[in-house]
Amino acid sequence: MSLSQFTDDDVLDLHDIALLLNYERGTTEPRFRNTKLREVAAHGADFQTIDSGNIPQWVGATVPRTGFVFDTPTGLTQEQKDEPDLPSNMLLRPVKPLLQHLTPKDLELYYWQARNHDACFKTIAIFQYFMDLFQYESTSIRVRVVDQNKPRTYTTHASNRIIVEVNLYQPKSMNISFAKRNMYISGIDPVFYHAFLSFPPPSGKEEDGTILDLSSLQFGDVGRGFKGKAVFVLEPVKDYVKRLDNFAVGNDYEEAKRSKFINPSPFDDYLKDVARRAKERWDKRQTAPWCGHCGAPSRGAPLKRCAKCQVAYYCDAEHQLAAWQYHKHFCGEPTRK
Repeated sequence: MSLSQFTDDDVLDLHDIALLLNYERGTTEPRFRNTKLREVAAHGADFQTIDSGNIPQWVGATVPRTGFVFDTPTGLTQEQKDEPDLPSNMLLRPVKPLLQHLTPKDLELYYWQARNHDACFKTIAIFQYFMDLFQYESTSIRVRVVDQNKPRTYTTHASNRIIVEVNLYQPKSMNISFAKRNMYISGIDPVFYHAFLSFPPPSGKEEDGTILDLSSLQFGDVGRGFKGKAVFVLEPVKDYVKRLDNFAVGNDYEEAKRSKFINPSPFDDYLKDVARRAKERWDKRQTAPWCGHCGAPSRGAPLKRCAKCQVAYYCDAEHQLAAWQYHKHFCGEPTRK
């Protein structure tokens, strides 16, 4: 549970919301639901379990490429099928030799890199449907952001958020995933479309605001927030614009399309269900905390509690250390503002 979770019902904390929405989507992503990682091809390596000669985009790539092969195990019990998909259970046991070198951080990266393929508009839609579950006229969002290594907090009306759609020219990486007889590939076209949310401060100047990008890890490690530790990006606009240079050679951020609402899609039933589950967890925030790094609830063993503020919780010491790059700036601050 993060620092603002004991707040007035009509004020939502942006970081907290991001944790819940990210977790609920990632753990139930339909394209990868109940799949297990069979192989990773990264750092210039080629596939060993499939014939990449039949994938001209992979063979002809001139940028760093990362590929994943996922299998759907047979004979899973209903209990196993109902388990959330997590980086920690993404591998079959015993772990195959091809994957024994992977660290927990590697698994986290690859988990999100695959699931965030073509997910930017889905994450925006989930945010929109989440907000639809609150009183539109009175709901405000508290934005806690680290700006030039200093904490900054401001509150804005939920309706002030902006959807920004940019063109990224000449992407600097290529990703490909095989799962459930489908191939998902990105970074092969000269122009890549990407979208994220912008939250201007009360002054109304977008350049002084904050960007939330819940699908940033599709670009690999350069998409990690909070000094390369977080699984999404929440940072000042000026920092995010610089980050775009790590995603592609160029972009049209200044001239990008800006809008307030996203159009319906074939995935809406699922996306609304994700938003509903996140809302249920938000409503239980005082009694059911979640990890301040990944958004996971307690799954048997109690979550680790921050000894200093006694408000933030984590799955384990590793997640606490990863979240510290953000949490240290807000640890101990009053939970009511």
